[in-house]
Amino acid sequence: MIRNWILATLVLFGVAIGAHAQQPADPDDAVKDQLVQAYKILTNEGVLDGFGHVSARSKKDPGIFYMPRAMPPSLVTRGDILALRVSDSQPIDPQGRKVNGERYIHGEIYKARPDVMAVIHSHSQSVIPLSLTHVPLKPVVAQAGFLPLITPTFEIRDARGKEERGMQVTDETRGAALARSLGSAPAILMRGHGDTVVGHSVKQAVVFAVYVDVDARMQTQAMLLSHDIVTMDSAELFGEKEFDINRPYEYMLSKTMTAEQKAAIDHSQFGLEQTQKKQ
Repeated sequence: MIRNWILATLVLFGVAIGAHAQQPADPDDAVKDQLVQAYKILTNEGVLDGFGHVSARSKKDPGIFYMPRAMPPSLVTRGDILALRVSDSQPIDPQGRKVNGERYIHGEIYKARPDVMAVIHSHSQSVIPLSLTHVPLKPVVAQAGFLPLITPTFEIRDARGKEERGMQVTDETRGAALARSLGSAPAILMRGHGDTVVGHSVKQAVVFAVYVDVDARMQTQAMLLSHDIVTMDSAELFGEKEFDINRPYEYMLSKTMTAEQKAAIDHSQFGLEQTQKKQ
């Protein structure tokens, strides 16, 4: 009798364990992992410097976004990521940590753009020269076909109060003004301050941020040869399903990996008819 009871208990316990093991993983854990990857990639590509920041909207609650504490981008880990409210860009539980002063860039864009799942603000040295002139950033390389024919530029002086100082987006008013200037575009230049790029996923935002930097560099270099350069036209731009985000993302990520990590990459994800499903 006792033996049977023990066997029955083990069976029930095993069933419970199995059911628990089949529970889906927290989708926001994957979001946080991609945030850490984003920081590694963008630091390695020279898009982020000692400043700059990346955030991602929660997959479980669109009213929450994740962003690391105020710290050097190259040192970000999972443990540094905090949850903030979209409604006011304030941390839910700061845990005694200093949050990034420009979190309003992210919160106000999420508030204005329900389609946006990731936001990147960088001080791209390729972009800044164009933000200082009347020469707009235009798509000039094939991989930058996600850009509009002319990328908007945000002027902080139009949003800053007369008695206020500084160039940073450190409150809701400035963040909302930036979001309005961004409109439905995937990117916006910020005069003397770099750019802000958005995406429907962390992967997409990362790839876009890198190619905004590349495109600005190529445009500037071409203009050193001639002011009469040929930029892309509307027929040469591409839609989201026409560009394989996964391929450049995995390439950039692989450059941050060890030889062992590269050897473990799943090659079956490449060469698919619709690699975009990997977003």
